[in-house]
Amino acid sequence: MKLIIGMFILFSCHIVLANPLSKQVKDLIAQQFSHKPEAITIGYANDIPKLSCDTPTLSLLNKNKPWGNMTISVQCDNKKRFMQIYVAVSGHYLIAKQPITAGSVITEDLLDLKFGWLDKLPSSVILNKSDAINHIASRNINQNETIKTAILQKNWLVKVGQMVKVIIDGEDYQVTTNGKALNNAILDDKISVKLDSGNIIEGILTNQGVIIFNK
Repeated sequence: MKLIIGMFILFSCHIVLANPLSKQVKDLIAQQFSHKPEAITIGYANDIPKLSCDTPTLSLLNKNKPWGNMTISVQCDNKKRFMQIYVAVSGHYLIAKQPITAGSVITEDLLDLKFGWLDKLPSSVILNKSDAINHIASRNINQNETIKTAILQKNWLVKVGQMVKVIIDGEDYQVTTNGKALNNAILDDKISVKLDSGNIIEGILTNQGVIIFNK
């Protein structure tokens, strides 16, 4: 399967390896990933443009899309051009190690890693276990099913309307009071709280309560 996909990309696009611009393009794409994929292959729908400068400014137009068909803006000597590329990425992604019931909290022993072509999967596929652990399954998940953000929801530590403890931490003092959460939040999230006094403040949600650093 890997060989077939690789041959398809090779013959349907112009693959350029030695061109300095192609290296800059590959570096730009690699920066979109929080961890290094196993391999990135970039195909060009047209010939790579010849530029009048050695260090053009590149920008990705569809930054929310990590692979597949993409467009890159190339700025050089006040002239802008656009390149259409196809990004094929291979690496590991998450699957369910066993059936997971809706409402279950995701733990590491429920997850497994599988290797494959990421560009053939939905862009919402989850690559790191840390991005799924402690979330809640929003529906039943089958064994070996690809784990996507759409089938998980955050395990809120605090929900809107819940009363929370608020700790105002100053340089030489600490004040404790109560308030009502104005948004959902997980651990270490920013959260807005309406105090009993009526004032609205923003702090960080911790296991001890909402911490506000008043320096």
